[in-house]
Amino acid sequence: MIINILGAGTWGTTIGCLIAKNNPNYKINIWQRNQSKSQMISSSRQHENLPNHRMPENINFTSNFNNLDGESLTIIAVPTSAVSNILSSYSFTKKTKFIIACKGFDITSGWLPSQLLEVKYKVLAENISILSGPNHAEEIIDNKPSAAVIASTNEKLAKDLQKLFFHRNFRVYTSSDVMGVQVGAAVKNVIAIASGLCVGLELGDNAQAALVSRGMNELTTLKNLYRINIKSLYGLSGLGDLIATCYSKHSRNRKLGYLIGKGKTLHESKKEVGMVSEGVNTCKILYDISTEHKLNMPICNEVYNILFSNTNPKESIYNLMTRSLKIEN
Repeated sequence: MIINILGAGTWGTTIGCLIAKNNPNYKINIWQRNQSKSQMISSSRQHENLPNHRMPENINFTSNFNNLDGESLTIIAVPTSAVSNILSSYSFTKKTKFIIACKGFDITSGWLPSQLLEVKYKVLAENISILSGPNHAEEIIDNKPSAAVIASTNEKLAKDLQKLFFHRNFRVYTSSDVMGVQVGAAVKNVIAIASGLCVGLELGDNAQAALVSRGMNELTTLKNLYRINIKSLYGLSGLGDLIATCYSKHSRNRKLGYLIGKGKTLHESKKEVGMVSEGVNTCKILYDISTEHKLNMPICNEVYNILFSNTNPKESIYNLMTRSLKIEN
């Protein structure tokens, strides 16, 4: 079996290693935009962000789309903002099955990745699946116990992929709630930025716990708009990923918020993080969605104000703490 992975970042490469080790007879092609980096990984069998891990021999790195069989199972592991441009160059067919492994919204259309594939690229819903959960690549590559969810409206596809990924240290569940799994995975990145701000501002454990729990409430605010099963938001891709991303040292979004809390600009913080923090673009989309549909998402809106309106983080904290009093739920 041949599997194509679009994206040779930390996550895409870790997914490739997981599948390659589980299935030594499979051929894994990992596409990398940068030719020199692709060649370097191919020759050294080392990834710059995954030190001390040799790439399995059944993984092939390439920067040429012509080396990929477009009918093969394809995993999308690039930042959400890059998905549209990359799929425009990728020769897939009506038979191609996709696994979406990125978390966010398309910045141009405001669609979730599955919506982008269905509407713009005419991919059948039955050929789309989502891989999500509290999955930091740095821990999975080290074989530390982790769990994930595969969501698809195609039950057979979900079960087949569950078997593909399953490992004694990587437990996989299935779900049919494609929208719920994506929404939880996207929104938690914005709350993680806010969590990092709490740490950077040295507001204490009480404040961070209050923010994360109220952030969870903002995830549920979207349940009617996207027709989500509320259980999905309290599952691995929602609450599970929220906890990991808000508290982990591996979280890019948390680190970005932390640096801003310490007084750095958005530009400086993004440069220091060095990798894409999906929560930045997601924050823009959520601000527009909450405004258009009159949804109560104060934390996400204050993160937007800090990132894009130059609001002082301390002012945002004051705004959140002095809002009109209300019942908890």
